[in-house]
Amino acid sequence: MDLAKILQEISNNWIKYREFCETESKTGAKIKVMRKDHDVYDLVETKWKNEIEKRVNNKKYLVDSSVGKGNLRPGPWLTVMDKSITETATEGYYLAYLFSRSAKKLYLSVAVAGTQFQDLYGMKKEAVEKIDIFTRNWSNLFKHLDPGNLDINIDLLEDDLSFEEPISGTSRNLTLLFEKGSFFTKEYDLLNLTEKELSEDLSKYISIYDEIVNDPKSENFDIGAESVLEKKEQAKKDELNFDYAIPDFQPKEKIKKKREETTSTKAKYKKASQDSKAIGKAGEDYVFEFEVKKLQKMNKPELAGKVYNHDENREYPGWDITSYNEKGDKIFIEVKSAKKSKTVFNISANEWEAAKREGDNYFIYIVENALTNKVKIVARIQNPLKYLEEEKIEVNVSQYEIRL
Repeated sequence: MDLAKILQEISNNWIKYREFCETESKTGAKIKVMRKDHDVYDLVETKWKNEIEKRVNNKKYLVDSSVGKGNLRPGPWLTVMDKSITETATEGYYLAYLFSRSAKKLYLSVAVAGTQFQDLYGMKKEAVEKIDIFTRNWSNLFKHLDPGNLDINIDLLEDDLSFEEPISGTSRNLTLLFEKGSFFTKEYDLLNLTEKELSEDLSKYISIYDEIVNDPKSENFDIGAESVLEKKEQAKKDELNFDYAIPDFQPKEKIKKKREETTSTKAKYKKASQDSKAIGKAGEDYVFEFEVKKLQKMNKPELAGKVYNHDENREYPGWDITSYNEKGDKIFIEVKSAKKSKTVFNISANEWEAAKREGDNYFIYIVENALTNKVKIVARIQNPLKYLEEEKIEVNVSQYEIRL
């Protein structure tokens, strides 16, 4: 079965499959639960996926398709993901084929994952509004790649149709995140699909996707949700928590063997560890305030006044902040910030040499949830060279990268 036929079969039988999946919840409400014992499930999850996999470089791209996990989605989808960017449709950006709720409409887009917007704004209307703003701004950076000045109004929910009640609640917002996170969108005429059109479009969109991935303007994608924070939403100093003891780093089991890496894995670690200026500055500012307040609580106001942010003054000694411990000795703090959790980060040659030179007075502070009012120093690593010698962390010298 060729690709055009597969897509037409999905379209023709999707509503019947939705009816087939209908059941009742424990409260008696009508719900639709994904079922595998139907031809449409096989068409979406196997045949469609396999057909696209034949047409792309599987060493570079991961193909995934779904009718839903647990609950049935309003419409089936398929994604083509560059493995150096993401291997899940909940992160990064990718190519997406999206069917509408009736499956009478099919779209091909470059798509932005909605999870980072859900994490920051919750599963509500605000997240949808923010991803819409970000996607329009971000796609503008690549408008020269627009495959044909396409101006398609995506309608995945199809509220005007009466074959069933309109989608509501969380499922509705998830669908709107897909809808508002799509750009460079093409809508297909499902009645007149041809293999030639589908093949040419996939090749064209793969090229566009590659150019976005390789464009330096895409590097700050991972802080897309934060980039559309309004000033009134950003973390305020008086809302932050500074009243806690920083936990010392707890290493995992002893590292016995260096892990093998593929090219895509190396690229993924590199992108995961590239801190944006906004996140890095937020983390440094927070650590600076934390150290000042720490010394004030120790009744050492003269030392609190000497805490110094080198990066702010464009000085690069190999750490970000000079502070003091309870004995009044100088300590040198390199700040590694992330918007969520972090187990991989870059360390420069200058920073690593400073760590070796300063020994027990050198600390790495790991900051999570930067740019939000939940920002916190989740661990500090004192003398990282010692942890390396004890084989409790891994340092890739060629890339100056630490893994915890």
